Amino acid sequence: MEIQKKGQAMKILTATLYHESNSFSNIPTDLAQFRENCLFDGPEALRRLGGTNTVFGGFLKAARELKFELIPLFYASATPAGKVTREAFQFLLQWLMEGLRKHEPSDGILLDLHGAMVSEDCDDPEGHILKEVRRVVGNVPVIAVLDLHANISEAMRGEATVLIGYDTYPHVDMAERGEEAGKLMMRIIRKEVEPVSVLIKPPMMPTSQNMATNRDPMRTLLAMAHVAERNPRILNVTVSGGFPPADVTDTGFSIVVTADGNDRLARETAVSIARKAWEMRAGFLGGPVSTEQAVREAVQNRNGLVTIVDIADNPATGGPGDGPELVRVLLEKGAQNCAFASIADPEAVGAAVEAGVGNRISISLGGKTDRLHGKPLFLRDAYVKIITDGIFTNRGPMKTGVEENIGKTVLLVAGGVSIIVCEKRITPIDLEMFRSVGIEPTRLSIIGLKGKGHFRAAFEPISKKIILAEGPGITGSDLGRLRFTKVRRPIFPLDPTMEPDLLI
Repeated sequence: MEIQKKGQAMKILTATLYHESNSFSNIPTDLAQFRENCLFDGPEALRRLGGTNTVFGGFLKAARELKFELIPLFYASATPAGKVTREAFQFLLQWLMEGLRKHEPSDGILLDLHGAMVSEDCDDPEGHILKEVRRVVGNVPVIAVLDLHANISEAMRGEATVLIGYDTYPHVDMAERGEEAGKLMMRIIRKEVEPVSVLIKPPMMPTSQNMATNRDPMRTLLAMAHVAERNPRILNVTVSGGFPPADVTDTGFSIVVTADGNDRLARETAVSIARKAWEMRAGFLGGPVSTEQAVREAVQNRNGLVTIVDIADNPATGGPGDGPELVRVLLEKGAQNCAFASIADPEAVGAAVEAGVGNRISISLGGKTDRLHGKPLFLRDAYVKIITDGIFTNRGPMKTGVEENIGKTVLLVAGGVSIIVCEKRITPIDLEMFRSVGIEPTRLSIIGLKGKGHFRAAFEPISKKIILAEGPGITGSDLGRLRFTKVRRPIFPLDPTMEPDLLI
């Protein structure tokens, strides 16, 4: 059915303003960080992201199916790092406000946000964004799609008409959630439903190594959410694990339930899921082993591919991506038929490019951002095997069809380990990163990665065994390494002896 108003299609505005901010990172997220990753105007976003497994791709699919006019204002996303600078946030917010005013009046606003952004001046940027959007558009429906690791605030819930979070980690359902948002927008505009929402935040701040949604605890909690959504009076149930390294008051687990005109039903549903999350809280803890133990197990393995994941220097959690500790131990233990992705080190890339393919170099690799993620690794007589432009397209289940640009990239070979070194920080989520430098990952004995959970989408199906390694860094499972000053207390697991009756 074509949605029309006075003979014209409904006009929906959209923008992406996406960042996951690690308060403990030494890398400020300035405008250059957005430009380095994704900073597109509307037409460029359409050209690059149409048909991709992104929230924006889902918005576009809904627009085509329901025949509403979707007007993208811009797409801004930066690799997780430190707080967004004052100048960057104000620039992007002003761009959004100008776009909204230019295209007023509109019939609805679809926003693609993360939910765990922190700026230099604001602990709840998404709440502020939604407040400013509401100030411009008035009572027009505003739906925001959030990451599964959002730290959802009451301001976000109150200013948005609906909040819709991802249902998967790894995030393979981004387009689905964007499409869901677009379809729900049309139901709201038609006045078929009247959304009311409730936010419940149990006092939990789990790290994400055990948040994969295909295993417990999250599998059970998402199953409860999906059962609740079978009730036609429940429009959406969002279960958000939160993002601990964003040191703000609202950090932690959240459940948002949106019902059709029934806030009591929304609250009862949210409370039941929150209580189950609290009951299963211990399941979010544990898992990683030391880097030495992880490599020892992998080297001794004789039964297929082992993937080792350095979770403490994960760029997708705000790590610098240049910690070389896992590479160091792989070399020390004599790993063979092994490849590692990746070390972000523009200086090392430059030295390898200057030496040229086929030559050998001795360089200091990694450890240049700080000393929190390991000291530099000296490689003696490393072989420069390949130099590429660092551009490839994801073909796996996560961010399918999205073109990645990790800057100039080199493949260094030292002993039995091939090391991908690139100019930009990246968390490998797709096998094409290896294939882009001539490595077929399914033929390896050992893969080393920087990551936490997103790697599972592409690498779990090809691995016989996965080992999470807790090396040095600010993104791992050990929250005791971080000095929190703003998170609400008491909270699990920082305060493990707190009483369950503090839950609701």
